[in-house]
Amino acid sequence: MLDHTNKNLNLEAKATLDPTIEFPQPLSKNSRNPKSIFLTGSTGFLGAYLLVELLAKTTANIYCLVRSSDIESASCLLNRIEKNLEFYSLWQENFASRIIPIVGDLSLPLLGIYPEKFDQLAGEIDVIYHNGAWVNSACPYSTLKATNVLGTQEVLRLASLRQTKPVHFVSTIAVFFSQAYSQILEITETEIPSLSALQGGYKQSKAVAEHLVIEAKERGLPVCIYRPSRISGDSKTGINGNDQDFFWRLLKGCIQLGKVPALETGTNLVPVDYVSQAIVSLSQQEQSFGKAFNLLNPQPLSWEKLFAEIQTFGYAVEKVSDGELLKEVEKYVAQNPADELYSSLFLFLSDGETLKTKKPRFNNGNTTEELTKAAIACPPIDKKLLATYISYFQKSGYFPTSSNQSPRPQKTSGLWESIKTNIRSKKQAFRIKPTSRNDNLPLSFAQERLWLLEQLHPGSPVHNLRVVYRLKGSLNVVALEQSIQKIVRRHEILRTTFSAVNGQPIQVISPDVIIKLSKIDLRQLSTEEQEAEIRRLAIEEAGQSFDLARGPLLRVKLLHLAEAEYVFIRTIHHIINDVWSNTVFLRELVELYKAFCVGKPSPLPELSVQYADFAKSQREWLQGKVLKSQLNYWKKQLGGQIQSLNLPTKQFSPALPSYRGASEILVLSKNLTQEIKALGDRSRVSLFVVLVAAFKTLLYQYSGQTDIIIASPMAGRQQMETKKLVGYFNNILLLRTDLEQNPSFQELISRVSKVTLGATEHQHLPFQELVESLGVPSAILSRTMFTLQNVLSQPQEMAEISISRVDMEEGIANFDLSLSMKEKREQLIGIFRYKTDLFAESTIKQMLENFQILLEQVVVNQELHLSDLPILAKAESPQQPEKSLEQGYVAPQKDIDQTIAEVWKQVLGIEKVSIYSNFFDLGGRSLGMVQVYNKLKNICDREISIVELFQSPTIAEMAGYLSPEKVEARLK
Repeated sequence: MLDHTNKNLNLEAKATLDPTIEFPQPLSKNSRNPKSIFLTGSTGFLGAYLLVELLAKTTANIYCLVRSSDIESASCLLNRIEKNLEFYSLWQENFASRIIPIVGDLSLPLLGIYPEKFDQLAGEIDVIYHNGAWVNSACPYSTLKATNVLGTQEVLRLASLRQTKPVHFVSTIAVFFSQAYSQILEITETEIPSLSALQGGYKQSKAVAEHLVIEAKERGLPVCIYRPSRISGDSKTGINGNDQDFFWRLLKGCIQLGKVPALETGTNLVPVDYVSQAIVSLSQQEQSFGKAFNLLNPQPLSWEKLFAEIQTFGYAVEKVSDGELLKEVEKYVAQNPADELYSSLFLFLSDGETLKTKKPRFNNGNTTEELTKAAIACPPIDKKLLATYISYFQKSGYFPTSSNQSPRPQKTSGLWESIKTNIRSKKQAFRIKPTSRNDNLPLSFAQERLWLLEQLHPGSPVHNLRVVYRLKGSLNVVALEQSIQKIVRRHEILRTTFSAVNGQPIQVISPDVIIKLSKIDLRQLSTEEQEAEIRRLAIEEAGQSFDLARGPLLRVKLLHLAEAEYVFIRTIHHIINDVWSNTVFLRELVELYKAFCVGKPSPLPELSVQYADFAKSQREWLQGKVLKSQLNYWKKQLGGQIQSLNLPTKQFSPALPSYRGASEILVLSKNLTQEIKALGDRSRVSLFVVLVAAFKTLLYQYSGQTDIIIASPMAGRQQMETKKLVGYFNNILLLRTDLEQNPSFQELISRVSKVTLGATEHQHLPFQELVESLGVPSAILSRTMFTLQNVLSQPQEMAEISISRVDMEEGIANFDLSLSMKEKREQLIGIFRYKTDLFAESTIKQMLENFQILLEQVVVNQELHLSDLPILAKAESPQQPEKSLEQGYVAPQKDIDQTIAEVWKQVLGIEKVSIYSNFFDLGGRSLGMVQVYNKLKNICDREISIVELFQSPTIAEMAGYLSPEKVEARLK
């Protein structure tokens, strides 16, 4: 069933308004002629028309609640509203001065607005139009409750503060679509929806919200309820922002299949422009308060007449039973599972009640009478209106032309497939079970990889993660310290260190760890001196090592710049943190700080699991069939000969690994950013896929190679519980793409999409396990990386403190060359990070320039083939001259020498090694040494110290270290 109905849900118990919401305040003196109006849902379909109607019929300023993934400036938010109105051909330049965007979220307490601003807003507005809701018929009540029910309650709270403000609530006629009303002849506008027999999350949540509004009315709030029927396109232009509605999907599917259901019921469409005019007109009449209005089309159309009209537009359709139609759709879905239209249509039709449920008749006498006075009438569903709609849908490509209506096999939609793949991946994810703290706690696979690397380079700062924030405002330092300490107590991972038992690392959780906030006063320095000192201290922090065995692995520092200006530096080891965790940390810091400043307890709920539970559950799950299934995919994907990518490096790799790095930044224009996104939309793939295809094309231009592997990080947080945890969950995937046969860029997008989908579905295999099991040469693993940053947005206010991130060069590069991209203010920003030992600055700058040129080319012509692109700078492989390998060559003779040599050959991907050659001189990397360590440990069947092995970088030295005599001597 689509509605995911919980039949045990007691909606009557949930339809109770917060008792603290009362309306003792006098009515706003401007309620009849408002100076300021608050509107929710302004960026939606109906919301856009309501906004324009309010601008046209009042002189008020309109405060628009806008949900944002980031705290954007007012001008950026206004630009979003402008673009939305432009889509519907509604925008006028004079609107800008009267639209005031407010960042918020219906699903959050106080609409996601800080208490002080919420109270201030309550004093500024005179009337509220509550149109915002999550419209989704497939989601259960529990999912929609926060936005549709609790959001309505917060709107009513806003109406109660400072001055009582009338509320105009947009509901839906569907609150009466249930078996309880199927036998009722007529429903009047005074009817209140019954909750007991109502099914379907959307209808349930809207009905409960109606009950809250009615209860507010009983407490003295002037309210109106508007219940529109199925909202459709503009009656004049046909423009429709709701083409994913079931009705239009069914109509499109029937036209393409040439078959229509034989139904007795009818359809009732109300054009969106009529609904917006009706709501605003009724809201301006004082006699409307306390009433509900059914906004219906007085001339509905039966399915039979509807399809008769459809045929007059050249569409040949055959009448069949709804059961036969379902079989046709099922057959088509089986042949074309990637077609979103028919896959979703099949789900709808499989729900036997979708088409068969009888709908009651509705009386809308009051509505018709009042609108007649205002000369507002609903356009009938006739040939003229249908022609307007069909013409729009044909022009937009949503409907087929009458001469081309048969369904055709479509190319697989990467976007649709990615959604299904993510769902499958989450379903495959293991359940996190609480584990005993009395036993040794293992590391997660990702942690173990970092721990091993740390043993190779003790005290290296390469895995330090540092963030710098500028804080402006009157800071309560005590509350800040309390907040940090509370987060440390809340997350066990922040109190964790890493020891070894019998050579194996374990997590050690301390019951309490005090994190001291180091304070430095810089107020005596000039602004220039302060900025220099901030940079020096930030670099110093990033370069200061952590001791994984002793901890703590978190440092915080506060620099005092002026009376109300600070810089906050937080440094943490990657083994207990990732980029997602930065947002978790900052969000919790904000919530705790706000509470502690006013003497309130922590508002954060207890965590159901901790990182140690995740690590133990992961290791218990990734065994047997699960491990075999994951490995089988990657063995096939990474099979065959793999060559390291040839890039224009300036010199040979250094004998010892270096992480010295630098970066260059590329900012793409808004226009180019939009064109790249549009290319993804047309290709029906994600932005990630388009950018990876472009990056691989750039690498092809430089290397001339057609077998390209890049690494890409995944958040690794499939379970809901992990999204609230601090910890290291990232996993690294290897994306291998075949560029043979001179593909067009469009074809390359398809290939990258397929590879990405497969990797995503098999992302559960940890990078370390992949490397060890498949023996991928180490030089390939750390060659190139691509990242598209799409983590949670970070708050930019903490009570009265503004927060802004200070970006600083780290001076470190984990990969030879990496490209990280993110979107900020409608522009894509690319950061090329590179190892300075390998690449010249001029080379990277040229690569950036060429990458932009490439993007500009492919958005114009995605049929451009690789052969049409220039080979920019084919590089020679940075390997040692052959004579250096031959010089002093001594072949392995002893069994142990030969065993070690075979391991080196596998890891390094070379054919010949001397027993006196240095592992790192031959191109070995840290990850390669970890591979050698694990392979030798398994061959020797005993524990080996990775640190001592690292100190023996030749075959001869390793053989000596591993000889039975040396082992026996060490044991003594």
